[in-house]
Amino acid sequence: MNESVVVIEDGVKRYGTKLALNRVNLRLERGMRCGLLGPNGAGKSTLIRTLTGILRLDEGQVSVLGESPEAARSRVGYLPEERGVPRRAKVGEWLAFLGKLRGLTAQEARKRALHWLEKVDLPGVERSRCRELSKGMQQKVQLAAALQHEPDLLILDEPFSGLDPVAVQLLEDLIREASERGATILLSTHLLPQAEALCDHVLLLKQGQTLASGSLQQVLAQGHPKIELRAETGPPHAVKIGNDRWIIEAQNSTIDEVFREAAQWTGVREIRRTGRQLRDFFSEDADA
Repeated sequence: MNESVVVIEDGVKRYGTKLALNRVNLRLERGMRCGLLGPNGAGKSTLIRTLTGILRLDEGQVSVLGESPEAARSRVGYLPEERGVPRRAKVGEWLAFLGKLRGLTAQEARKRALHWLEKVDLPGVERSRCRELSKGMQQKVQLAAALQHEPDLLILDEPFSGLDPVAVQLLEDLIREASERGATILLSTHLLPQAEALCDHVLLLKQGQTLASGSLQQVLAQGHPKIELRAETGPPHAVKIGNDRWIIEAQNSTIDEVFREAAQWTGVREIRRTGRQLRDFFSEDADA
């Protein structure tokens, strides 16, 4: 049986009269990669802070690796959205210090620090002070700090922010490696293509409430099938999504009926069925 790594049941968190989380539920098993998605103010950061023990729920239950978030901290890796490293500290010493806090011996902590600096493409910087590194390099150091103790749960809050394409690819590879090792990943990001490429589950929040939750395949299967066509003008009920590109949703008709209708429209150059994408949830939210 899979171990429930993260469990949130009917989670409620208030800031004064504002509901930041409103009866949110989440269950993640070992090895899952879950995308935590939603617009600004959706409640993503609040949810992450409850899992790391920074905040406590006002109502509901939360457990991490079968324990309270506070008790499980040594088994959790966390890359916060707020970037920052101790400017005067030497990189290797700081990483080794964090490793010891998470239960590593002094010798193993030093060894892991060097190993993970190489893994994040920063070999030879262990004697440098953090202030001597660029912002991008400092972010990689924080990533090494989150990964070096090989956590069972890895929480990444907007990890792609500020990274160049090479660093993005490196991070994607490290996320997949951690998942293959058995770690559970919770990835909060605004980059929907990355979420679709990396995650097998998603939790979409809007104003503290669950907009959609489940396996990526199940979530994307929700709603009506659609077709995309290229034409100078679109048929009735078509929605323009770009220069000469239109979407028709099969609401009260079968997809075959919509295909036949579109094929008869004057000036149609291309017709194809299109699957739902995560961005559709945000578009529908904006139109609501």
